[in-house]
Amino acid sequence: MVIPLLELKDVSRRFGGVAALSDVSFSVPAGAVIGLIGPNGSGKTTLMNVISGVDAPTKGAVLLDGLPIQGVPANTLARRGVSRTFQHIRLIPELTAGQNVTLALHAPSAGPFDILLRLPRLRRIELDRHARAVELLRKVGIGQHASTLAGDLSYGDRRRVEIARALASEPRLLLLDEPAAGMTHGERTSLRDLIAGLPALGVTVLLVEHDMDLMMSVCDEIHVLNQGSSIASGKPEEVRANPRVIEAYLGAEDA
Repeated sequence: MVIPLLELKDVSRRFGGVAALSDVSFSVPAGAVIGLIGPNGSGKTTLMNVISGVDAPTKGAVLLDGLPIQGVPANTLARRGVSRTFQHIRLIPELTAGQNVTLALHAPSAGPFDILLRLPRLRRIELDRHARAVELLRKVGIGQHASTLAGDLSYGDRRRVEIARALASEPRLLLLDEPAAGMTHGERTSLRDLIAGLPALGVTVLLVEHDMDLMMSVCDEIHVLNQGSSIASGKPEEVRANPRVIEAYLGAEDA
């Protein structure tokens, strides 16, 4: 039996008397791009928060490699290969795109004497980190903006820096929360190609997105939430044709 990289078992999350999630269950196999869709307020971001350690589930289990991770802090999960982006961009606008990515990189730490005396080893570490940051920015299509202040970038390019930062920790599981928001058509095409190529780099993806064309073209399987509960799952074409999804998310006029 193949153990999925990520598995959710009857995950529920309540905030006071409000059920944000109710008994959500599905799995994410290694090497796949899995989509999560639903109308606003359906619980998608709450679920991403539970998976990434921002919130603990009220009930149920979240398993990584078959081992429970619910309640494990986000920084510990990052060391175990789980990384994510957020709906709201979290860059430092006064730093360049390259510097923002460099902050997220794993790297050998310099010793106090290296820093105090500015020894060659420190310079080598700094150059290596910068080169790795530029390469990550190149992978997401904006290597030419490595020296541009994050605050001066377009909204779509700031989104790309966020993705580069998430990739900097060399994750096995990448949680992308609405990465295409604010992007032009051309930027979304580029993003689609990037996401589609991540499994070949050993990165499994759980993707939350409202751009249905992107989701249908890049996802191996899609799960649908509505009012905190799972209402459908399957191949993109199956989900698109599901009456419950059409009613809850796509709109009856698309039937």
